[in-house]
Amino acid sequence: MKTNKLPKEIYLASVGFGLLSDNQKYKSKKITDGVSSDIWYVKTSNNEYCIKRALPKLTVKEDWFAPVDRNNFEAKYFRNCKKIVPQSFPTLLGHDKKKFILAMEWFNNNKFVVWKKKLLKKSISIKDGKRVGSLLGTIHSYYYKKKKFEKIFTNDKTFYDIRIEPYLIFTSKLYPELRSQYKRILKFLTQNKTTVIHGDFSPKNILIGKNYPIILDAETACWGNPIFDVAFFNNHIILKSILNRTIRKSYLKLSKEFIESYLAQFPIINNKNNLEKFIILQALLILARVDGKSPVEYLKSKNKVLARNLAKKILSQKIYSLNNLFQIWENAIKS
Repeated sequence: MKTNKLPKEIYLASVGFGLLSDNQKYKSKKITDGVSSDIWYVKTSNNEYCIKRALPKLTVKEDWFAPVDRNNFEAKYFRNCKKIVPQSFPTLLGHDKKKFILAMEWFNNNKFVVWKKKLLKKSISIKDGKRVGSLLGTIHSYYYKKKKFEKIFTNDKTFYDIRIEPYLIFTSKLYPELRSQYKRILKFLTQNKTTVIHGDFSPKNILIGKNYPIILDAETACWGNPIFDVAFFNNHIILKSILNRTIRKSYLKLSKEFIESYLAQFPIINNKNNLEKFIILQALLILARVDGKSPVEYLKSKNKVLARNLAKKILSQKIYSLNNLFQIWENAIKS
């Protein structure tokens, strides 16, 4: 393993958490995945762990800033969710609330794989989709309308800076003809908050194990609208189906099973108004990952054209339903 020396504050935090002792030998490696945090893997003779620090400026082309205290909300999310589904969230090993440094258990690469990597390699398991959908529905259902958690997870500034502005407001300026749809969705997301959401619920933040998934990277966790998590996740399945069109039916089935398993645990949002907003948001998020501040790295120019056309077709339908969404999705990418 190629090693990098730990930054001083990360090293001192490790010592303070009791994960390292003075002059103890260790190996460390900077984790380069992601754009929002300085993340390190550390291994000693008898332990291994992950330690991260939130960055004030995200590492993308556009100027993109966010509060560094989001690290504290990630810690709250893991602690609370671990009480609900213990096996699917990491154990925290140390947390410095003032310096915004968080240490947690490391999951062995031989036992867990980042779901994004599997999906990009066309390795699709419907069972994984069911498990993840059920897990998300369970979490949303547990927190639903419990006011004490609304106070604990007041993280609006981070959600605005990391999700609302770069994904919706920034992208809306490129599509003035869709102004009314953007306006409706922004109002819906900000005025209909009912549960704790993850805010970055995507395959890159989900580890797939033999028996259960692990959820990571919850810096944007906040009291919010559950529809966002569902659409944000499903967006990644749509985009990967555009990349790998020859197995589009597998991605479509994965999406259907994810949504059905989610709704089985959290049926309260299964109504005409919520589903309509979900579908509109879905289309806007497709545009966000093509033309927003954080475009996905794996789509080529021809894929992006297809993605834009798909988003516009979704928005042009007269009746918003899941069946229509899947039909439009399949027709758009099979041609």
